[in-house]
Amino acid sequence: MGLLKLISNRISTEWKEKFNKNIDYLNDLEKKLSDQDKSTNSRIDNLVLHSGGDSPNEVVDARVNNKGEIFDTLHGRLLEHENLSDEQISELITNAASQKAQVEQLNKAVQQIIGGYNEPINIYVSKDGNDQTGDGSQEKPFLTIQTAVNSVPLITTSSVTIWISDGVYLEDVYVNGLTFRTFVIRPLNDTSTLDPQVSDCPVKVRSIMFATCTGYCQIVGMQIVDTANSPLFQGRQYGIVNEQSGYMAISQCKFAENTKSLAYNAVYVGGTSKMNMYGSTTFINQDIAVQVRLLSEFSVGDLKGSGNSIGVYVDAATARYAKPAAGFATTENRIIGRGLIINNGQVLS
Repeated sequence: MGLLKLISNRISTEWKEKFNKNIDYLNDLEKKLSDQDKSTNSRIDNLVLHSGGDSPNEVVDARVNNKGEIFDTLHGRLLEHENLSDEQISELITNAASQKAQVEQLNKAVQQIIGGYNEPINIYVSKDGNDQTGDGSQEKPFLTIQTAVNSVPLITTSSVTIWISDGVYLEDVYVNGLTFRTFVIRPLNDTSTLDPQVSDCPVKVRSIMFATCTGYCQIVGMQIVDTANSPLFQGRQYGIVNEQSGYMAISQCKFAENTKSLAYNAVYVGGTSKMNMYGSTTFINQDIAVQVRLLSEFSVGDLKGSGNSIGVYVDAATARYAKPAAGFATTENRIIGRGLIINNGQVLS
């Protein structure tokens, strides 16, 4: 509907009606335009960020970012910002994952250096175990004794025990540079009735060495085998060695393979180490049953066994033992340098 023209010159009711309709139409049109103007302003307000330049009529619209970069469309600016945000979020996630991995690696390294406090560390080894998938628990034991040793922290105030299931382990076990309260290598099964003089030990191993460790170590119920392939230490092959490693106890162990044709020490204690032997530990047909060197000390109640070439070899060290039974060794002892052997107690006054 448009405005109505006044055709007649008469001022009549018809004329008034047309005039009033025109007024109503204009009023309606003004209202519509006003509403549209408000709607348009509202839409512009949603797009305009702020006024710019010298004139308030100059506006910075939503296509302009905070750096003043102008995009063809608002969609283009939003897309650029969202893509950048996605990249930054992705980078943050990647960095967080990397930092998590680094923290886990650091924690693992710390655990390898410093172990648990006071809680005993029990590690299990079995011929049915696995060094790759095992964790040293009784349910998932390791396959080798050395892997069990390698899992012990460098420093721990805990007591460490490696429990070994019956079997033959042709390993040269090496415990080096650890600090612990106690470190025990022993069979899993009960050894309370084990007598190496009359029976073999349940666990057999080629050699065991403790070197530069701090703490008390104990080896129980081990039988040394495969001596021909044992490693060298200071020019001689060996069964059990304690070198600069504090105090060691050997109980119920057995050395029965003939080593007389080898340069072989069944047991060696050297440096400032100390060793006590008990539990009927037995030596049969050994080249040297026990070698004690360089300020170290060795003590045993009774030397058990027979057929050995040299019983106790003392080189600038001290050995305490009761005189063994006849037949223990062809040469009961050999003293080098200022070595000292004590067979009986003495009261000095």
